[in-house]
Amino acid sequence: MSRFKLGVLTVVLVTASFGGVAFAQWPTDPAMPLVVADRTGPQVQPKIAKIAGGGFYISWFDSSTGGYDVYLQRLDAEGNEVWPHNGVLVADRGFSSTQDYGLSVDTLGNALLAFRDDRGPTTEVTVAKIGLDGTLLWGADGVQVSSGGLFVAAPRATGTSDGNAVVAWTSDADVKVQKLDPAGAALWGSGLTLSPAAGSYTAADLHAAESGTAILAFTHMTGGFPSPIQLWTQKLASADGASLWGAGHVQVYDQAGGSLQIGNFPPFVPDGAGGAVFAWYTSTPSLQCRVQRVLANGSEAFAHQGVEVSTNAARIRVSPSAAFNPVSQEIFVAWREQNLNQSQSGLYAQKLDVSGLRQWTDNGSELIVISGDEITDVTTLAIANGAQVGWVQSPSFGNDPAYAIRIDGNGDPVWTPAVTELCTLPTQTSDLVGVTGSEGFAAYAWSDGDTGVADIFAANLNDDGSLGYSGSVFADGFESGTTGRWSQTVP
Repeated sequence: MSRFKLGVLTVVLVTASFGGVAFAQWPTDPAMPLVVADRTGPQVQPKIAKIAGGGFYISWFDSSTGGYDVYLQRLDAEGNEVWPHNGVLVADRGFSSTQDYGLSVDTLGNALLAFRDDRGPTTEVTVAKIGLDGTLLWGADGVQVSSGGLFVAAPRATGTSDGNAVVAWTSDADVKVQKLDPAGAALWGSGLTLSPAAGSYTAADLHAAESGTAILAFTHMTGGFPSPIQLWTQKLASADGASLWGAGHVQVYDQAGGSLQIGNFPPFVPDGAGGAVFAWYTSTPSLQCRVQRVLANGSEAFAHQGVEVSTNAARIRVSPSAAFNPVSQEIFVAWREQNLNQSQSGLYAQKLDVSGLRQWTDNGSELIVISGDEITDVTTLAIANGAQVGWVQSPSFGNDPAYAIRIDGNGDPVWTPAVTELCTLPTQTSDLVGVTGSEGFAAYAWSDGDTGVADIFAANLNDDGSLGYSGSVFADGFESGTTGRWSQTVP
């Protein structure tokens, strides 16, 4: 297994600032990434989703006019902006802070956005559908799926295989779910309410499964704050939202004395066969990353409580990102490896076989050696028989370049040099997200810039580790889903 240490990069910009500068098509220079949005105020929390017919959607929040507004841009396969620069305004909001939101694509290639909305008399959850031409198909106001002015938070959306859409959100101590038809009409009456017997539920992630069904992940805080937090999941029937995995749901992680980290709402990836792969980290009894696969029938493929990615007791592990290979049934997961006092960070990865057995020794594969550099925004994509991992690395405050590495089935680097630079702007890089598109290559989006002036950028990454559109695809690539993530913050 190879080890790498990345040092400080010095980058000279030929412009006084990168605001207002736009570059056509996918860039070949990491110092000049594709500018997706560069209006005057901070633009944050990008998400990226592939379009089955080619290209990508990128969404974000923009506070240039006061309040974090919702924007969306469409890129074609070559990285050209299909819509006007800085995207389409989806919702002009007044919020002074942000929470997570949902981006998905329906079967016709339309974008689906779910977000908190304060344009009415009360704060509600809105779902917007945006056509391939940038038209707001459900009108300027979208469809409000909540009502009554209850506390609502962090909605998720997914386009289902029957051409409809499902949205889930947190409402007080419950999780609410609704299904919408292509015209935006509610299909599940007044919606579903998942209520805990004690404590509270919080929506974590949502993805489509087979035959119009959807899989929901949610956390369960077992009592009052700050009681232990568990990870649960449920599959919802297409016709009426019935609980296909039992009335008690599936407790992915409910270890006695154990808990997820407060503020951590783990995403998952579908397995393409009606199930899902979960990766999360615990705060007690120790900081440790675990993985579980729940099969289409709701049974757990691995031992209950999941598989630990490493057994190295001299280290701790946080912030895992998983990807699934539907051909080999293997799971690839990368995470931030740290020393016990969390003063140093590195990047590690592990492969689990169909039985959940660790394949890259019990300690995993060391991709970036532990050092004083901070590692964040770990993003894993399944590529061919291995994986591609992106991350942000901070050698000094405010200097946060982004990188990627491709590893094979043995956990060894594929490219020479092993690490590719995605972005070397000498500013604060955050919120890195990635996806494998219909063309086979990977695409990434992120927020970059000094405090108060962050912009949204993007880049693609080819099979050989090069940047820029090449017209070629991964010969045996497959789509592994979006890996966007964000910890919720309550204003």
